[in-house]
Amino acid sequence: MIRVAVVTCAAALALGTGMGAATAQPAPATVTEAVRSADAQQYDDAQNALVKGRYDAGFAALDAVAAAAPDDANVAALQTFYANATDDAAARTQHSARLRTLSPSLADAVERAIAVIDDAATRTIDFAPVTDGPRTAIVVLGLGLNGDGSMAPELVERLNSAVSVAERSPESPIIVTGGNPQSGITEADVMKKWLIDNKVVGDRIHTEPTANSTVQNAQRATSLAAEIGVENLVLSTTPSHLRRAISDFEIAGSDVIGAATSTPDDLPVLPALAPTARLGMTVDATKILGIPRTY
Repeated sequence: MIRVAVVTCAAALALGTGMGAATAQPAPATVTEAVRSADAQQYDDAQNALVKGRYDAGFAALDAVAAAAPDDANVAALQTFYANATDDAAARTQHSARLRTLSPSLADAVERAIAVIDDAATRTIDFAPVTDGPRTAIVVLGLGLNGDGSMAPELVERLNSAVSVAERSPESPIIVTGGNPQSGITEADVMKKWLIDNKVVGDRIHTEPTANSTVQNAQRATSLAAEIGVENLVLSTTPSHLRRAISDFEIAGSDVIGAATSTPDDLPVLPALAPTARLGMTVDATKILGIPRTY
């Protein structure tokens, strides 16, 4: 039998948009001693299945936890998120209503995150955004380095795209984000060196050298942007990664106004993502909101 688990997620994301929301990140959930037992395995099994898109097994495990622990807001939040990811409007409405009775603040955060996911998955992305000088930052997302600390061509392309925007907006700061060191150098540090070698003034470049995932890129670059007085962002990443990156950054509190490209006459074709093709965005959203991966 699963023991009753009482889990709360405090300080849910602010409902507004813009960089000011960056300081309103949810605190990690607190877990009572009851869920530290082997009975928490159902929750862990649910998460393991859901992040891999094995929805039947994941939903069955969540249903079991919800039956045993009806006050667990994290379970209701996961049910709401993944009902949306499977395009089940009726289930989403049902779970969202139950979540609101358990934690109105978490319900607000989940609904806002779902709205961001749905918008980022379908919007027309602006590859020539109107920047606002120092209030617009150009953010380059890192990519795993080679063993010797050198960059893959894909990361160099991201940097070339950032330089194209930087030339059009000479007062905009540039944020490079990425940790994962190889041969003693982080992604952010090697990106900064490349930019300086390619005639970008070092004072414009702000490094965030600790992020190990897109979620952390979003959270930590959003915080850094707020610290330096930035109000909106232009993202530079691989086109196939762009919709997920926009979703992560906006859920983390950023205002993303567009994307960078080094080929303005040959823009990437980015088809909208169907509801059932948004699993990665959904998984990331649960992490940004602080919903525990395991109990």
